[in-house]
Amino acid sequence: MEPGANEEQAVVRDVRPLSGVAFEPGRIMGKARCEPGWSWHVQAMPDYDFWHVLSGTGSMTVNGSRYPIVPGCCFTLRPGDRIDVEQHPDDRLTVIYCHFRAAVDDEKAGNFSPPRRRVEVHDGARFEALMGRLLELRDMPPLWAEVEFDYTVKLLLLELYRSERETQTAGRASVRHRELVRRASDSLRQGAWAEGDLEAVAAEAGVSQRYLSQLFKRHTGRTLKSYAAGLRMERARLLLAESDMPVTQIADTLGYADLYSFSKLFKAYAGTSPSGYRKRSPAAVPLE
Repeated sequence: MEPGANEEQAVVRDVRPLSGVAFEPGRIMGKARCEPGWSWHVQAMPDYDFWHVLSGTGSMTVNGSRYPIVPGCCFTLRPGDRIDVEQHPDDRLTVIYCHFRAAVDDEKAGNFSPPRRRVEVHDGARFEALMGRLLELRDMPPLWAEVEFDYTVKLLLLELYRSERETQTAGRASVRHRELVRRASDSLRQGAWAEGDLEAVAAEAGVSQRYLSQLFKRHTGRTLKSYAAGLRMERARLLLAESDMPVTQIADTLGYADLYSFSKLFKAYAGTSPSGYRKRSPAAVPLE
């Protein structure tokens, strides 16, 4: 039966979906590139298990429902699940897995509703980093490792819940576009404000600047240039409030043509001149 995930109904999440529940390590966790000829068969899972696919393809059958295995998907397996996994013989799997247990506090009206058994993770790099942190907590446990394990599992679950909902409400194409906007906005926050920088950000994303601007308008309500200009002004406000840099130096550092242009744009943005804004702010302290 393909693809399996269609058989699971969408779950309406609470506003605080993980309140009153705590997570602790299960029996095993690790990262592995599966051997040639490898397969996996479990009659009944003893606990929960994140099974995140980094590379390779195959199929997983859970309780009679078959799911495709592709890079970027994560299976959240549950106690009692019957599992059969086969990898493609010419495309071996590499996975990170982590077994865990859930303890629900009835006095706090706790509730744990797992994600769908198979979810395509939208921010793969962040999800992989969080999974890797669980392995570090096992191998080199720092102070308060148990608390961090609980919080990290909750972060992973929130990522899965979000990916679940975004796929249901926006569709896969829109989700890809949102991720493209997120990556581009990260570059902008690091100072890519100038016109040439915007062209480079769009090229890095593999789209035209015009198309990237349309995506920004759709997902943030602002065009690419407007979004970048807002970030530059926010940086100016921070430098005025928390540094002793002269206003002329701030204007030059942020790439404005001259002090007059900077002052005019800043007043339109903040409602006051740069000098007026600085006077109303707490005493400037040099940034370390």
